[in-house]
Amino acid sequence: MQQAQRAFAQAMTPGVLGAWECRLDGDALTWTDGVYDLFGFRRGSTLSRAVTLDHYEERSRREMQALRTRAITTGQGFLLDCRIRSADGAARWMRLIVGVQHEQGRATRIFGSKQDVTAEKGLWQTLPGLVSAQPQTRLADRRRSLEATVRELIGRSAGSGERFALVVLDIDRLAAINERHGRAAGDECLNCLSARLARLFPDALGLARIGDDEFMLLLRLPGGPEPLLAALEGAHRLLARPIPHRGSAIEIGISMGAALLGPAHRADPQKLFAQADSALYVARAAGRNRVRIFDGLIAPRPGQIGRPIPA
Repeated sequence: MQQAQRAFAQAMTPGVLGAWECRLDGDALTWTDGVYDLFGFRRGSTLSRAVTLDHYEERSRREMQALRTRAITTGQGFLLDCRIRSADGAARWMRLIVGVQHEQGRATRIFGSKQDVTAEKGLWQTLPGLVSAQPQTRLADRRRSLEATVRELIGRSAGSGERFALVVLDIDRLAAINERHGRAAGDECLNCLSARLARLFPDALGLARIGDDEFMLLLRLPGGPEPLLAALEGAHRLLARPIPHRGSAIEIGISMGAALLGPAHRADPQKLFAQADSALYVARAAGRNRVRIFDGLIAPRPGQIGRPIPA
């Protein structure tokens, strides 16, 4: 159990994260310190796009270049998990998020964030063993790892037209609840949220706690993003109700991120988790205690220059 908790905690701890931009009139790069650290470059050193590309593994480089060209042409950003090697030769997974800025109808720069997600990728490799080592609860894994379930659902979706979604959610600022009310109160909040999830989603295809305060759901959809958003917002109002504790009540917030499963996830099921996790990040960045759905359209919003926000 302690091994599983350590693995989850490590994987769910945000990796090195930084912002970047590339001016398209000369490929001039600007990085924050986090991106320098991710690639293992000396902070503030002169940047060259050609040198940077040499640190991508071949397949990731080809895929990124194709998506970059399409983004500049269409104006639609993208999310991609890339394999890179840092300057010291370490193999890493990097989550690349890209937005496009236009001036007078012409793309002038691309920008976004780059994050080290190596630990998260490693979690997917060890998930079956870690899940089976945890105590049996109402939120136990349903007979197989979540990744295997995603692969199965991709096949079902292709053959039957069924649609599915992955939802990641957490209790906002659980550490503050622990500090104010005690660790037992925080555990009570988690147990209550577990029970509420089980009641609200009895037909979930997968339902598991994946971190200290994070839960994951695999759901069958009645339709597209709009019905999913309506269903999650309705559930959110019930999940975020105050939790009774020792004669009073603890106010909680719940942030939720979701992504729809599609054919593109067949070769890389982890990308579905990455997209749901990105939507959860957006929900937190937008003020927490809300629902966001990743729809593949990553574009800059007014007042937000750093990480592009999915609509």
